[in-house]
Amino acid sequence: MSTEAMQITAREFSEIDIETRVNWINNPKINYNMFFEIPATVEKTLQWHRSNIGNKKRIDFTFRDEAGTPLAMGGFTGIDEANENAEFYVMVNPEMHGKGIGKKVSKWMFNYFFLRYGLNKIYLYTNDSNVSAYKIYEDCDFKLEGIFREQKFKNGSFQNRRFYGLLKREWMNLGWKVDQIEYEF
Repeated sequence: MSTEAMQITAREFSEIDIETRVNWINNPKINYNMFFEIPATVEKTLQWHRSNIGNKKRIDFTFRDEAGTPLAMGGFTGIDEANENAEFYVMVNPEMHGKGIGKKVSKWMFNYFFLRYGLNKIYLYTNDSNVSAYKIYEDCDFKLEGIFREQKFKNGSFQNRRFYGLLKREWMNLGWKVDQIEYEF
C-alpha cells in the first residue's frame, strides 16, 4: 500500500509507546544517525516520559496505521515562545524506511506546529551523511542555514551536522500547507 492511500493516525506519545521507542532507539537503522544514549531501556525511557508530562516546552507524537502498527514517532523540543521557535525530530519504524512515511508524518507535524503554536520557526539538525533525511527537509522547503563541521562524535568519527530551518512566512506559501489539522490523515 502506498503512503498516499495509507490511513495514518497521530496521537500524543504515551506509556504504551515506551517499548516500541526503546526497540527503535536500540536499532542500528535509527541510532546510526541519531544521538540517543545507547542502550535505551524501558526503565530509563519510562522515567524520561514521566519527567516530561506537563512539559510545555515539548510535544511528542506516535503515528500508527489503520491496523495499529507504529509507523513513526516525532515531535518538537525546546519550544521557545519568547523566540518563537522549536527543534523538530522524527524517527520512522526501522522496518518502514524508504516508504515515504517520514515525509508524510513530517509534513503533518510541520502543519501542526505552525497551526497550534503560531510560532515563527521550526529548526532541526541532521548528520551530513543522512542524505535520505535531509532530502525530505529540502523537499519540504527547509533552508540549509549552515553546516557545523565535525560537531558530534559518532560511529568512530566526527560527524558534520546540517542545520535547517523553515519560517512561518515560508510555510504559508507552500502547496502542502493546510488550514486545519486532523489526527487522521
